Amino acid sequence: MNATSLQKVQNGDIDPSFVITHPAGLEAGPELYKTFRDKEDGCIKVVMRPHG
Repeated sequence: MNATSLQKVQNGDIDPSFVITHPAGLEAGPELYKTFRDKEDGCIKVVMRPHG
């Protein structure tokens, strides 16, 4: 039986954090959306957290 990608992430076998190029708080959402949309600043994946 093969583990799914999600299971591998949950088990710590895969670390997907290298894909997250722009972590930020929710207040940065509008500006980061523009950055992502326009493919500026090497933006690949944005992760927003409620408290920064």
